[in-house]
Amino acid sequence: MSLSDLFKKPSKQEPAKPSKVNASVSSLEMQKKRYDAALEFLQAFQERMPLLNGKPHAGTVLAVAARLAGTSLYRSLDYEHDTTPGVVVLSEAVNQAWPQLMNLFAFYCKQNGFDTMSKSMVTKFPEKDKPGLSTEQVLEEFQDQYHEVMQKHGLDYLDGARAGMIVSSIIFQYHCTKVKDIDPDVAAGIVAMGVVEGAKISPPPLGRKPKTGTKKLARLVLGEPDVVREEALTTGAIYIELHPEVLKMLQQKNVDPYLIYEQGVRKQIEERIARIDFVKVNVEALYEEWYSKPHTEAPIHVRLIIWLKNNASANGYEQTGSSWVLK
Repeated sequence: MSLSDLFKKPSKQEPAKPSKVNASVSSLEMQKKRYDAALEFLQAFQERMPLLNGKPHAGTVLAVAARLAGTSLYRSLDYEHDTTPGVVVLSEAVNQAWPQLMNLFAFYCKQNGFDTMSKSMVTKFPEKDKPGLSTEQVLEEFQDQYHEVMQKHGLDYLDGARAGMIVSSIIFQYHCTKVKDIDPDVAAGIVAMGVVEGAKISPPPLGRKPKTGTKKLARLVLGEPDVVREEALTTGAIYIELHPEVLKMLQQKNVDPYLIYEQGVRKQIEERIARIDFVKVNVEALYEEWYSKPHTEAPIHVRLIIWLKNNASANGYEQTGSSWVLK
């Protein structure tokens, strides 16, 4: 089952909410907006998904999604006072809103065979499952991108929080049914705690993260997937790898996976990464072989060579052998 299979019918009615909740929560149009926003963020998130031994770490990625949803809930409450980022804010409004978000999460999970409400919530997690990022690190790395996607789809902060429950349930489904690398009760507990952590910690302002400056020691490695993964894990380099379920989703929707890789390269160039290295690849030989052929038939790393040949110089990079180096 792929990620998109879990929510191919976003028109299904969501669970009933108390009358005081805005009517938009059950609007079919709003449900579709939340669904589309969730999938778009998930596609972007997979490019930067925290990895452990080359694979997504279940506890960390679940916590990222849940904390972003919680932070969106925090912002929806529109506190009148200014609070220093990182300060814990105790709020009865969060206590009232949190169960509604968890009901949404439970609803989506139950559609796929998991009753997350049947047992007491797990709050003590095995060491192997504990999130590897703090809430502050999650917000620093992902909150701007999350907010931009939600805003693009016309979602306010509260519906952004609800979309976060879709993201959380997709990740939950993948790790609990496909990979089976985390106990479902533990996974549900991480989501529940993540929402609370995001909703009760004052976040940094949006748009304040520096977006310029060279990553002086960083390098992006490209090439055959297995070779690139080994090189990155050995040297600490940055690499691009599609989450297996996202790849299936793109294929089902007839979206060229190459576009995700190109977007990843563009992002690293925009952030002024120091160098881009092709590992165990003869760049010139592959370019000569493919430049006059239909590019869409070439392997993804070859298409990236062609793209860099055409675009890297204009962005301040100079080719040296099988590498492009920031001038």
